[in-house]
Parts: sequence; C-alpha cells; structure tokens
Amino acid sequence: MSKIHSFEFDYEHDYTLIGIHTSLEDYRLAYLLNKTLNIQFRRYKEDLDLIEKSEKSSFSIFIFDDPKNMTTWTLISNKNIPKENTSEPTDSLFGRVQKSVFLIPEKRMVDYLIRIDGIFSDIFTKSIIEAIKKINNIITLYKIDPLDLKSRNHLIFETKPGEIYL
Repeated sequence: MSKIHSFEFDYEHDYTLIGIHTSLEDYRLAYLLNKTLNIQFRRYKEDLDLIEKSEKSSFSIFIFDDPKNMTTWTLISNKNIPKENTSEPTDSLFGRVQKSVFLIPEKRMVDYLIRIDGIFSDIFTKSIIEAIKKINNIITLYKIDPLDLKSRNHLIFETKPGEIYL
C-alpha cells in the first residue's frame, strides 16, 4: 500500500516583499542598492499608473533581471502626489492642495518597496535586509507579508524585457 503525499503552493505569495523608510530620491536609492547588493537596478521605461477617484498617480519602477538566479528584483515607489489637473480651479489661496497617494495604503510610512520574485529562505531575506540597513539615510526596513495587504493586487503588473532606461 502506497501513501499519497500532497502539498499546497501559494501562487499569490511567490515573492519576497521588503518595505523601506528613507528620505532618498528613487534614483539615488537605486544607485546605492546597486552598489551595496552588487545588482543592477535600471529605471523602467514607464511608471506604474494608478487611477483612484479620478486622480491619476504614477509610481517609479526600477528593475533588475537576474538570469543567474532566475529571478527579477523590482524597486517601486510607494508614495506619489497625483498629477495636477490644470483645468480645475484652485482650492485655496496657495493653489490646489495635493495629497499623497499610496500604492499600498496600508503601509503609508513605507517610501519604497522591493519585490524579489521567487521563494527565498529567511536567511537570504535577513542578509539582504542587513546589507541595506548599512546604507546612509535608510531609516528602517523590514519584510512585509503580502497576504496581510488588502491592496496586494497593486503589486501585480507585467514588465517587458528590454524596456528599461540604460
């Protein structure tokens, strides 16, 4: 008599997500991550656009395809100010008041997200976090469980190989 063994694989959670708190600009953070982690983030040709309540916001994306380890790293801004609609009248003496829009609203304190496609050990994730902590102007960072995020679908998007700024 043989036993049947089965296991479940969660396709929604086949990536590691790290949240970063920093005052660095996106291009500067990408440069420092490249230098620290020996990777090659490149600016993606298009921003990730999100339209909510008729407001359009764009979030910068940097990508590193790692063929050696068959994975893709994505650096995404979490915070943006909506693109201003110039046809509307101003709301105050100082002009139209713009409020921030978040890609992942549940994590308003997170400035950037790093998504690493693939399933990795906790040791790998901890080593990446420890290396990034050494970068000046990184306030804090931590692993985020995507299953805890109501807006995790905002992290599902397709990029095309070769469509990056060099």
